[in-house]
Amino acid sequence: MTATSARPDVKGISLYSLNNSLQTGLLASLITDKIGINCAIITHVAPDTTADHLLLIDCHGLDVDDLRELINEIHSHDQPLTAALLNAQYNSDHETLLDWPCISGLFFTDTDQEQLIRGLECLLRGEYWVPRRLLHHFLEKNRRAPSIRHTDIKLTKRERQILRLIKNGATNLDISAALEVSEHTVKSHLYNVYKKIGVRNRLEASNWVRDMEDL
Repeated sequence: MTATSARPDVKGISLYSLNNSLQTGLLASLITDKIGINCAIITHVAPDTTADHLLLIDCHGLDVDDLRELINEIHSHDQPLTAALLNAQYNSDHETLLDWPCISGLFFTDTDQEQLIRGLECLLRGEYWVPRRLLHHFLEKNRRAPSIRHTDIKLTKRERQILRLIKNGATNLDISAALEVSEHTVKSHLYNVYKKIGVRNRLEASNWVRDMEDL
């Protein structure tokens, strides 16, 4: 495993699990006892309860499509969330979920107690907890020379405005207020922009804008 800087403001843990079992309860109690902060079990994700928490997502009982839908919901929250996957399967589509910016850690089904606690402590300090094999794969897949100009892409005035705001770290709510449009309209524009410039999320869009000589 390896750890590197992420975000430093995580204050607690929420364990998202659809398994209402004794084992899940014991795990939450173990985390609370070993780390010294409360680990609460939740069955749905809401910004007001998870915005300042590390969200630990139990993959058991969820297929990959369910996980992608859940993570997309987390990624769309105005408040930034930090999440990690628990009970992930080796060499499965679970590993591809690390592409999402909100996923900062991954624990496999055979992760032992000591590794789990060490990993959670790293995540709570604002670090990543990712297997070296996957970190190497991620770098190999994503490192490339930046493009300087994108002359073939035609953006509307409103799309350029939104990209400038994203570059400055604006949330959907910020963009909605700045442009005096609904958040639904902002999301529709973002969908179109992402499709035009060939990115998958806000972070990639922000990086794309930084590569531009002008916008």
